[in-house]
Amino acid sequence: MTAQVQAPPLQSIRPVWIVVIFSMILFFAYGLGAFIFDLYTGTCMFVFPIYFYALLVVYPILLLKRFGVGMLLFLPQAIIGQIPVYIYDYAQDHTLIGLWGLVGWVVVFLGYGLAADLAFRYAPARWGERGRAILAGLAFGGAMYLFTLIALTAFYNIPANTGHLFYFQAGAGFSIPWMLLTGAFGGYTAYAIYRRV
Repeated sequence: MTAQVQAPPLQSIRPVWIVVIFSMILFFAYGLGAFIFDLYTGTCMFVFPIYFYALLVVYPILLLKRFGVGMLLFLPQAIIGQIPVYIYDYAQDHTLIGLWGLVGWVVVFLGYGLAADLAFRYAPARWGERGRAILAGLAFGGAMYLFTLIALTAFYNIPANTGHLFYFQAGAGFSIPWMLLTGAFGGYTAYAIYRRV
């Protein structure tokens, strides 16, 4: 009789590797979101796949329970993600007002993760992990809306209510509740996977 070898649970992997794995998955999810939603559907990579982004951010926060994990998850996007912003928005389309906008996007991406970190850490302990995960997803969705709106209006020279701005200005009645609710649901799903409910 042979013994079955089981894969180690995700909690037994070193924290640095959890951050690296999930940050790269998040990086590719943003790239896929830009490819599918922006190029093929004409919608917005920031608004529609928010559930998946929230899931990929809140789950490692639950696993590691360390402040700053959310921000670390966005480092690849904040740094490597500036290459296409430079190429397309600055050099090709000339919509990015200046190179300082690239630095601004770094701060915006790190701010997304910081919002989830702060919500998870400072939510009342009586809410338990489920409530804190839901709040972290909700805060992440709200930060995605607010920080992206600030970036699109401050860093770019584009007409109002066009492109991504449409979903953040004229489409705000849809985008705000969508991003908050699906962000919260992404946080809940992260908790359910974490607890294997």
